[in-house]
Amino acid sequence: MARTPSALVALALLAAVGPATAALTPASADSAAATGAFGPLFQDPAGHTCVAQDPAPKCKPAAMAVAQLPDGRVLYWDGLEGMNKVQYNVVAEFGNTAQNDQTRLLDMRDGSPSWSIPSPEDGGANPKGNPGGEYLPGVPHNDDNKANDGDLFCSSLVQLADGTLLTAGGTSYYLEPGVSGQPYGVTELEGLKVTHVFDPAHNTWRLSGDMNYGRWYPGLVTLSDGRLFVTSGVTKLLKPLYPSHPTDSGTNVKQTETYDPATKKWTYTGSTGDKSLPLYPRLHLLPDGNVYYDAGGQTYNPQGQSYDEALWNMASSYNPRTKTWTDLGVPNIGPIPSAGFRGSGFSLLLPLSYKDGYSKARVLSAGGVIGVSPGSYLATDTSTLNTIDTANGDKLTSEDGGTLNNRRWYSTGVLLPNGQVLAVNGADRDEVVNPGSGTPVMQAELWNPATKTWSKAASLAADHGRTYHNTAMLLADGSVLIGGHAPIGTGYAFQTNLGHDNLGLSRAEADPTFQIYRPPYFFQGPRPTINGGSRLLHNGGAISLETQQAPDVQSVLLVRNPSLTHLIDADQRSVELRITKRSDGRVEAAVPGSAVVPPGPYLAFVTTKDSAGHVLPSVGRQVFVGETLPAYISGTDTKHQPDKPKNKPKAKGSSTTTPGIGVAAASDPSTAAGLAATRTAFASPSKHRAPAWPIWLAVAVLLGAFMSFLRRGIARRP
Repeated sequence: MARTPSALVALALLAAVGPATAALTPASADSAAATGAFGPLFQDPAGHTCVAQDPAPKCKPAAMAVAQLPDGRVLYWDGLEGMNKVQYNVVAEFGNTAQNDQTRLLDMRDGSPSWSIPSPEDGGANPKGNPGGEYLPGVPHNDDNKANDGDLFCSSLVQLADGTLLTAGGTSYYLEPGVSGQPYGVTELEGLKVTHVFDPAHNTWRLSGDMNYGRWYPGLVTLSDGRLFVTSGVTKLLKPLYPSHPTDSGTNVKQTETYDPATKKWTYTGSTGDKSLPLYPRLHLLPDGNVYYDAGGQTYNPQGQSYDEALWNMASSYNPRTKTWTDLGVPNIGPIPSAGFRGSGFSLLLPLSYKDGYSKARVLSAGGVIGVSPGSYLATDTSTLNTIDTANGDKLTSEDGGTLNNRRWYSTGVLLPNGQVLAVNGADRDEVVNPGSGTPVMQAELWNPATKTWSKAASLAADHGRTYHNTAMLLADGSVLIGGHAPIGTGYAFQTNLGHDNLGLSRAEADPTFQIYRPPYFFQGPRPTINGGSRLLHNGGAISLETQQAPDVQSVLLVRNPSLTHLIDADQRSVELRITKRSDGRVEAAVPGSAVVPPGPYLAFVTTKDSAGHVLPSVGRQVFVGETLPAYISGTDTKHQPDKPKNKPKAKGSSTTTPGIGVAAASDPSTAAGLAATRTAFASPSKHRAPAWPIWLAVAVLLGAFMSFLRRGIARRP
C-alpha cells in the first residue's frame, strides 16, 4: 500500500527516538491515517505524584480545567485537591481536607514542555473567606480550614475580548454539622459569588466584580456584544436550604445575570430571565444572538438536585434583548423511543456556515446517561443532532446522531478543524452515583458529519484511563491536548485501587499527565500553510491570509480559542467564512456579525482536500475579533510582555517525552513550518520560514540507523 510523505516522516522520527516512542510501524502508519495516533505521556517534573491515601499536603495538579491562551500557552488547574488525604469517608472528611486548587501554565511553544506557576497559585481564592456563608441556623459548622474557602473547582470559564480569561463561581468547603477542632462532620460545598480574571501579560490572577448569587457548577456563555451570561449553579450542594430566602430552597439558582467587561459588574436580568436549569447547563450562542439550552447538563445522581427536574427535558432559548425564555420542544435522545434530558454527556455546536446564511445551528450531543435523576447509571451509546433554525423563530428539529462504538459517560467532545468531532475519555458507568465503579473508555472515536456515523479511533495510553474531570482541547497545530482525571474517593469512602487492580476499574488517584492526540489529517497528506496575514478582525469586515495554496483552499474557518471545564466549553464554535477573493499567495474572506463571531480570540484555519477527499486543515493563526489587539500581544505594551520561566525544566524522561511532543508538528511536512508559525503567530507576515521537513527527515533517518546499530550491538553481547 502506498504511504503518504507525512506518514514516512512520522515513521522516521519515531524510529529515531527509540523503542519507548516507536509506536508506528509501516502498517500502523496506514492505520493512523484512519484513526489518528496518541503521543507519549508527559508531565510536570516538579511536585509530588500522589498515590491512594497519600498524606502529602499537595499533589501534582491534574488538568480538570484548561484554556488555550492567545500567546500559545495553556492555563490549567486541578480539581478535588486534598482528596488524597481522606482516610475514612469523603462525606465525613472532605470539608476539612479539601484545599484550593492549584493553577499552572504549560508552555509547549518551542516543542519541549515547561511549566510555571501563576500568581497567586490558587487564582486569588476568596480573600474575604466565607463569613456570610449560607449556614443553617442552630446547626454547628466547622470552617477551621481557611485554605479551602475560595476554590476554583466547579467554576465556569470563558475567554474575554481583551485577551484575558474570566472564571465565575467556585467552591467553599466546610463541615455542617461540624465542630471546630474536630476533623469529621458532614461536608458541604457552597457556591461562590466571586469572579477571577487571569491576565497572561502578567501571569497573574485578579478579582473582578462579585455575582449577586453564589454559584457552584454555573453555566457561562459569551453574548454577541461581548457581555457574559450566567445561569444556574447551586449555592449549597448537599443542603440547598436558605432560611433568609426560602423560595430559592430545594433547587438550583434560577436567577440569571449578565457581566459587563467594561464596568466589571454583574446585573440581575430580572424575573423574566429566571429559569430552572441543571448544573452546568449545556448552552450555546445562536447566530441570531439568542442562547440555546440543549436539554442537558451535569447529573447529580442518584438523589437529584432540584424538585422541578422534569422541566430540564425541554430545550429552550433565551433572548437577551427581551430577557425572556422560549421553550422549543423535547429533543430525541437516539434511535430508541426515548427523548429529553442527557446527563453528563458533551454538547457542542457544529460549524456555522455562510452557505445557509448562518441561519442553521446544529448541535451534537453524545454519551452520558439518559434522563434526570435517578438517571440510567449505565452510560448510553446514543448521540443526538439538534438543528435550530434561527430564520424560523429558533425552530427545533431533532434526529439521531449515530450510535457510538462505546458507551460513554463523561466523555469530552472536541470539534476538529476538518469538521469531524473527537470523543475521548470517560467511563461506561456514572461515577458520581458510585465513584470508582466505572471501566475507563480507552478508545477514542471520530464522528463524520457527512455520514453521521462514529468510527473507532486510536486508544489512550495503557493504565491512564481518564474518567471523572477529564479534559481534551484543540491546539493551534490541529492536535488535541488530553489531560485530567480527578476522581472522588472510591465509593465515597477513601481512595483505593482494589477495583482497578483486580477488575480494571478506574484509578483512584488524580492523573497529572498529558497526551497529545494527532487526528488522521496529520498522516493523510501535505497540509496547507498560512504564512501570514490579518491579526485584528472586525465584525462585518474581512480577513486576509497569505497561503501558497490559495487556488486550492476549500474553506476559511475561525475557531474560537477553547476554554474547558467539566466537558463544557459553551463558547466552542467554528465558523466557515465566505471566500471573497483569491490571488497568488493570498485568500480573503468575509467576517460575519458578532452574533456569529462574538468578540474574542480565534484561530484562523484554511483547509484543502487531497485526491481521496480528505479535508486537510492548516496550522491555526491566532487572530482577534474586536476593536483593538491586546497590548501585550500587539507589542505596544513593552513592560508587560508574557513572562517566560527563568528555568525551563524538561519533563521526566525527556529523551522519550520531548520528541513525542515535537512529532505533533514534525509528522507532517507543512506542520513543521506551521509549528514555527505558531510560536511566532504575531510576527510580521513577511517573515516566513521555509518548511524544515527535509532536514528533519535526514536527521531522523540517520538517528534511526544509529539507534538500530546500537541495539544490534547490544543484542550481540554475551
